[in-house]
Amino acid sequence: MTNRRQLLQLGISGLAVTGMRALAPMSLSAATTSALPAFGKAKNVIVMFTWGGMSHIDTFDMKPEAGAEIRGSFSRISTSIPGTKVCEHLPKMSQMLHELTVVRSVHHTAGDHRKAAYWNITGHAPVEVGGGVAAPVLPSRKDWPSIGAQVAIAMKDDHRYSNKPSLSRTRPEDLDDSPIAPVLDWSKLKNHHSISLSTDVLTPGHYQCGTFNAQDGYSNDSTVELIGMISQVSARKCPITRSADGLRIDFSNDVSGDGTAGDWGCDTHGRGGNLWLIGDGGPNEPRAGFGCHANKFITFNVEEIRKKHFNGTNREFVLRTRFGVCGNPGVHPTAAGTGGIWVDGKLACISKLLVRDDPSILLEAPIHEGARFVTMALLNGDSSTFYDDLVFTEPTLIEVEGKLPALPQAKEETELEEQEVNESLAANLPRCISLPYPLADRGLLNGQYGGFLGLEYDPVFVHPGEGTKFKGKSPLAGTINLSPQGVTRRRIATRSLLLSDLNKDLRWEGQESGPALTEASQELAFNMMLSPEVQGAFELGREPKSVRSLYGEHVAGKSIMLARRLTDAGVPLVFVNAGVGDLNGASGDNWDTHGNNFNRLKDDLLPPWDHAAHALMTDLIESGRIEDTLVVFLTEFGRTPRINAGAGRDHFPSCYTVAFAGAGVQRGRAYGKSDSTASEPAELGCSPADIHATIFHALGIPAGFQIHDAEDRPLIMCDGTPLNIFA
Repeated sequence: MTNRRQLLQLGISGLAVTGMRALAPMSLSAATTSALPAFGKAKNVIVMFTWGGMSHIDTFDMKPEAGAEIRGSFSRISTSIPGTKVCEHLPKMSQMLHELTVVRSVHHTAGDHRKAAYWNITGHAPVEVGGGVAAPVLPSRKDWPSIGAQVAIAMKDDHRYSNKPSLSRTRPEDLDDSPIAPVLDWSKLKNHHSISLSTDVLTPGHYQCGTFNAQDGYSNDSTVELIGMISQVSARKCPITRSADGLRIDFSNDVSGDGTAGDWGCDTHGRGGNLWLIGDGGPNEPRAGFGCHANKFITFNVEEIRKKHFNGTNREFVLRTRFGVCGNPGVHPTAAGTGGIWVDGKLACISKLLVRDDPSILLEAPIHEGARFVTMALLNGDSSTFYDDLVFTEPTLIEVEGKLPALPQAKEETELEEQEVNESLAANLPRCISLPYPLADRGLLNGQYGGFLGLEYDPVFVHPGEGTKFKGKSPLAGTINLSPQGVTRRRIATRSLLLSDLNKDLRWEGQESGPALTEASQELAFNMMLSPEVQGAFELGREPKSVRSLYGEHVAGKSIMLARRLTDAGVPLVFVNAGVGDLNGASGDNWDTHGNNFNRLKDDLLPPWDHAAHALMTDLIESGRIEDTLVVFLTEFGRTPRINAGAGRDHFPSCYTVAFAGAGVQRGRAYGKSDSTASEPAELGCSPADIHATIFHALGIPAGFQIHDAEDRPLIMCDGTPLNIFA
């Protein structure tokens, strides 16, 4: 049988099969549908949300005839629909306009981000609508569920979930989690001069570490190149020398969290006390070495050490030290961490994860002739605290003669075999998924969870684990990164077996259903971490190179590509935020452009949105999935037509723009119209409830569908009316 992708490769489009319709300038004279049977052409939905409020008047509803204080500085460009123009900074989506229905007449009355987003994400007005910015109403089980949760419960009996095939699980013994270290044969090495890197090179005392991921830590401009701090945020590319374009190390597999404190202690602990390895059973007394709260490193200049301490020798070295967790009073029992040594940015050896009372580990790193920099890093472990006091004791640099082993070879990034996914995975995946992190404004946003439907319908927040980030802050709590930093897959696999054993006899007092729900949630999480079949749905490397290239390297494109892959696997609705997650006082790459609106849109917001949206549309069209995938471009409100004193635009719920595509949506269509200044709808005004009704209509969810709240009271899920935008 010839599939759709093969037809497209032969040059036969879906339009050729269904019949071409003439493209004309966007019609503005359609009427809403008062009562339609459920349309039901969509199998899946991808919602692309612009958190903060996309400026409608600077994108798809520009007013070139308005005064300068309204129209702004952007020019308009032609689109794929003759006579219709959009913002110049949407060059890609301007050529996709013939595939969309653009709705320019959405409105409501909530001028606060949280209230407006709640309305748009749940389809229901918040309890208190009026007023400006108010104290945040945080998530609770009294909230209406999110659009994803509503779709999930309405489609819970869908055929995709009727069969749940068994999955394979990776077991601990199948994973290599052993320490990386070359094998040194000291019988074949001749020792010459040796020095202590602590006592002789850095010298005893306390040394400042500067700020995270910066080159402002301590240096003596000679043998000590840099003492610095490592955060998880930038662990994949942490600078470890003073040079702005110098060496960087990927610590991401071994760093957990962004916490640390204090300075770097030399021949003492960074906050006082001895470098006492309680697990070794020795006395608590002074000794040579380095100690600190974890997530810190020291880099030595080997060339300068040769000159100052070894008379310029060109012989090779071995760096020998013991790594462990400090046992001084006050060190928390949960303290844990890893120690490693890197030579010129390449990993030479690293310990396994040690907890406080574990015996120390001997590390030996070969340093070949010509090496310039040696970095020693102390990294905190999974679930450790700020009290993760770690130490290198007796760090000795030994001049040797003889053949040293090569540094361990870094694991090459192998190209994954291409793998399509299909709906057979649906029953083993979360019903509701959001990417790439939760939304926040003065606290996590209410309305983005399962609300009164309960834990089972809370979305799983998944980060694609790669991609150029939006600038700013994003909440990480509750977000699953499928390549978790600081937690090895062996440890995850071991935990899965432990939890399985614990759950066999677990009973919640008075709640027969409790264990099943807990077990179901754990089952989903471990499927995502350890099932090769389920992991395949989340692995972007399984996509063809051409598709990965299409979506690009930004997290916006990566997230949208993952959303498309997850809908292929049967997730009925995936919600994607195309901006940073925390509005943070309008700071960062979010759409809350109170100030510097035009530069922020032009430089930081519209380019990744335009690229990601166009890539999604292109991919769906070329694969034929556009026929059964509904795409919704959504935001919580627009921006004020009048530009403020800070060259920005403020909150504006009175009129804004959304767009639909795919799954039978009319192509090249405008629905509704705003007035001459984009201040209010002039034709066919519609509400967030109508947007939701349109989505449900496309999915075949009947009007009047009922759900039950926490008190088991029946409620009509949506009281809106579907827009008449379907072919």
